[in-house]
Amino acid sequence: MAVLDDKQIADGLELLEGWEWRPEEAEIRRTVVMPDFMSVIHLVEGIAHAAEQAGHHPDMDVRYNRLTLHQTTHAAGGVTEADFALAARMDELIADALPGQGSGEG
Repeated sequence: MAVLDDKQIADGLELLEGWEWRPEEAEIRRTVVMPDFMSVIHLVEGIAHAAEQAGHHPDMDVRYNRLTLHQTTHAAGGVTEADFALAARMDELIADALPGQGSGEG
């Protein structure tokens, strides 16, 4: 899978919610603040299931009510289209998990 260039990454970020390009780490990253620890854990569980289905896995850092998602394709050495596809799915899960912001679907 091909690593995306800076323009492709910038264009992809416009379609996502709250993600940033971290070129020094060759990743895109998003931090989400949830109401409490258990909300973060439930979100992590949902993301883990989505990642397994996609066969592509984010690095996740939990700090009480804060979840930071790090998305890159380690095997390719940078950000690929697979990272953006999973980030978009994670955005959906986050929107559903945040109080008052769920889509009401599902």
